Amino acid sequence: MPRTRLSGAAMALVISISISIGMAQPTALLGQDNSAKETYDGEPLCQNRRGVFPHPTYRTDPEYDDKDRKTKTQGTVVLSVIVTKEGNTADIKVTKTLTPGLDQQAIKCVSQWRFEPVIQDGKVCPAKMAVEVTFHLY
Repeated sequence: MPRTRLSGAAMALVISISISIGMAQPTALLGQDNSAKETYDGEPLCQNRRGVFPHPTYRTDPEYDDKDRKTKTQGTVVLSVIVTKEGNTADIKVTKTLTPGLDQQAIKCVSQWRFEPVIQDGKVCPAKMAVEVTFHLY
């Protein structure tokens, strides 16, 4: 996002979006039956392994919700996202909310992203990951 010099009044309208991506934590816990693995569209999800996660090939920046800009709301929305075998996003859910407006802006933005599909053990598979979208006003 290009930076420009702005007057004091206009400064509050500039936003910085920080987006970090990482694999979601496994849902199965020790001592539980691990035979029922998570699936998406009938395919088992890639297992959470170090360094094996989808890499974005196309990202858009979210827009600030007008109400939240006026109230100068800042913070992070965390989303649970499935990256399909084709590299699209699906089944986006808010796991850490900020405000309804910013939650929806984060979902709208991430739903447009595209990823390089995950290849694990020589096979393309869908993957579950957490995406953090941080909203910050200067």
